[in-house]
Amino acid sequence: MEAKVLIVEDERILAIGMKRKLENAGYTVTGTASSGEEAIENVKETRPDLVLMDIVLKGDMDGIEAAQQIINLYNIPVIYITAYADEEILERAMVTEPYGYLLKPFNPRELKANIKMAIYKHKAETERKELMKNRVMEDYYQFMIQGMNESKYNSEMDVKNTLLKTFEKSFEDKMKPEFEKELKNKGLDIYGDNIILLFETYLSWISELFTSFGIKNKIRSENDSWYLEFFNCPWSEYSIKNKVFCINCNAMVNCSFKWINIQGDVCRISSIANNSPKCSFKFYFTH
Repeated sequence: MEAKVLIVEDERILAIGMKRKLENAGYTVTGTASSGEEAIENVKETRPDLVLMDIVLKGDMDGIEAAQQIINLYNIPVIYITAYADEEILERAMVTEPYGYLLKPFNPRELKANIKMAIYKHKAETERKELMKNRVMEDYYQFMIQGMNESKYNSEMDVKNTLLKTFEKSFEDKMKPEFEKELKNKGLDIYGDNIILLFETYLSWISELFTSFGIKNKIRSENDSWYLEFFNCPWSEYSIKNKVFCINCNAMVNCSFKWINIQGDVCRISSIANNSPKCSFKFYFTH
C-alpha cells in the first residue's frame, strides 16, 4: 500500500498538477493546503505519512515554520519543494532536518524516489529512537527495583550516590552518541561559536527525549533564564514514597547538560514528589 501524502502549495494549478502526479503513482493525497496554518490543521485531522511542503507560502507562516511545527507535534517527515535555491533559505530549512529538498520543476520519477527514500529513512530513524528509548527505560526500571531493595538496608544518601553514578554512566554510554549525531545533522559542535543555537538544540533534544518517556514537558524562558518543566511523573507512585526515584530525571538533565560544554549549571527547583504541581529545572549561565 502506497503512502498518504499532504501537498502544501499556494499556487492552485501547481497543487492540482502534483496531486495528479501522486495519484497516478499510486499515492493517496490526503489534501492540498495553501497556507502553513491550513497544513497543520490538515495534518492534525488526516495524519499523512509525509508532507510535501512549498517553502514560500502566502500568509504569516512560511513553509519552514509550518514544517517545524508539524515535525515537533506529529513526527511526520517533510520534503521541501521550492523554486528557490537561496543559501539563506537552505540554511533555515536545514535546521528542521527535512527528508528531502526538491527544486521545481521536477519529474514524477524524481518525486516518487524522494518520497520512498524519505518514508524509509523516517521509519528506520523512528525504530532506532524507539530502541534507544526502550534501552534507557529498561535501565530506569532496573534502578528503581535496585533502589527499592537497597533502601531497605542502606541510608538514602548512600543509595542515591550509588544509583546516580551508575545511571549517569549508563545514560551517557547510550545517549551521548545520539545527541552528538543530532548536533552533526544540524552542522553544530560543542566548540563552535553559535552557543545560542547549540543550547536551543540541546533543549529541544532533551525535551523530546522526556516526551518519548510519556512525560509532558515545556521549555520556557524568563528574565534571561531558561526552564525545563515536567507536568506529570510516570513514576510518582514510587517517587512520592521514596525520593530516591527522582534521581533518574536529575541524572539525565545534569549529565546531558555537561555534554554541550557551556559554562553554567542546572538544578531542580521544584518536584512533583514534594507536592509541587510540576518538576522544574533551571539553567544557570556564567560568563
